[in-house]
Formats: sequence, C-alpha cells, structure tokens
Amino acid sequence: MFFKRNKVNGYVIKAKAKLQRADLEYGALSNMNMKEADLYGARMSFATLTLVNLASANLSNAKLDQANLNQADLTDANLNGAIMSGASLIQANLTRAKLSRVILRSADLSRAILTEADLRGTDLENANLSQADLSGCDLRGSDLQKANLIGTNLRGAKLDGANLDAVQSNEKTVLPDNFLL
Repeated sequence: MFFKRNKVNGYVIKAKAKLQRADLEYGALSNMNMKEADLYGARMSFATLTLVNLASANLSNAKLDQANLNQADLTDANLNGAIMSGASLIQANLTRAKLSRVILRSADLSRAILTEADLRGTDLENANLSQADLSGCDLRGSDLQKANLIGTNLRGAKLDGANLDAVQSNEKTVLPDNFLL
C-alpha cells in the first residue's frame, strides 16, 4: 500500500512531486507513491526506498549510492547519469528505464527486471546481475567486467563494445543469438 503524501527531511513526498536537487540522504521512503516525481540531481544516498513507486520518475543525475531500492518500481524512469554505486535493487522493476552512463559499480540487481532498458555506457563493474532479466536491453559500450551473470537472461541484448572481462556465468545464463563469452 502506498502513502498519499509524507514529509522526509522537510520535503513533501507525493506523486508528481517537484524535488529537483532535494536532500533526501538517509531518508525512509519505503512504500511511497512517487510516480512521475522530478528528482533531478536529488541526493538520496543511503535512503531506504523499498517497494517505492518511481514509475516514469526523473532521477537523472541523482546520487543514490548505497540506496536500498529493493522491489522498487522504476518502470520507464529516467536515471541517466545517476550515481548508484553499491545500491541494492534486488527484484526491482526497471523495464524500459533509461540508465545510460549510470554508475552501478558493485550494485546488487539480482532478480531485477531490466527488459528493454537503455544501459549504454553504464558502469556495471562487479555488479550482481544474477537471475536478472536483461532481455532486449542495450548494453553497448557498458563495463560489465567481473559482473555476476549467473542465470541472467540476455536474450536479444545489444552487447557491442561491452567489456565482459572476467564475468561469471553458467549454463543457465541466456546469451544473445550467436554470442559467446
């Protein structure tokens, strides 16, 4: 169940909220409806955002280091240029999300849904993508070195120019047609 509105660090949190460059670090924002919110450049490091609805939200250039976004809905969200090192996005829905040039180094995206997401030029070094669905996503020019791809679905993904050095995979990892690791 989502709350209609709430205050965090003095900011009113609600759907379609205008929170550009807001300081929400360490904020407790779980279960909130922030659909279509404008969080451009917001500082949300270490925030707890479990089960939050951020569908179609603008989080471009936001700082989300170590944030907990487990089971968050980020469908169609814009996260271009965001910094999300060490963030936890376990079972998050990032369908069609814009994640180009995002820093997701050492992030946990296990069992996340990233179908048709734009991940061009994204830093996923040492990220956990085990059992994630990246079918149809665009990973061209991304850094996936040392990433955990065990059981990951990459069917139809674009991997041209991606760095796949030392990735972990297994027989359950589904690769694009005619692609070998």
